[in-house]
Amino acid sequence: MTEHSATKKRPESSPLLKKMMEEESRMVKGIFRFHECPGGDAKISMKKYPGTPLKFHFRDGEKYTVPLWVARWLNGYDACAVKRNGKIDSCGYPIHENAIDRVSGRTLVQVGQIRRRMGFESNEFMSI
Repeated sequence: MTEHSATKKRPESSPLLKKMMEEESRMVKGIFRFHECPGGDAKISMKKYPGTPLKFHFRDGEKYTVPLWVARWLNGYDACAVKRNGKIDSCGYPIHENAIDRVSGRTLVQVGQIRRRMGFESNEFMSI
């Protein structure tokens, strides 16, 4: 009799992943910034690690205490994105621009910049 794949135990997380989970679960204090709609509020649901679904209701300019991975996500950074040097451009959108290929003379459409929609300013290293 064969065991069904859904009943098999999942392998343990790698030690590197556990270390990242511990580091990014640390709580940080800061101010939420809503660049797209100053003075507005945003409801955000997210989940990064198993067992960590979270819902937030942020208001622009107010202080919050959130896990480090949430603050990083709001700033467009993820420590797990090694091939992209951590830059994931979450909470932002691309602004395209036209360019001309110097060799063929054809017009190209490329990403000129990423405009941030929201961010998180940490108060951890600021002196009052």
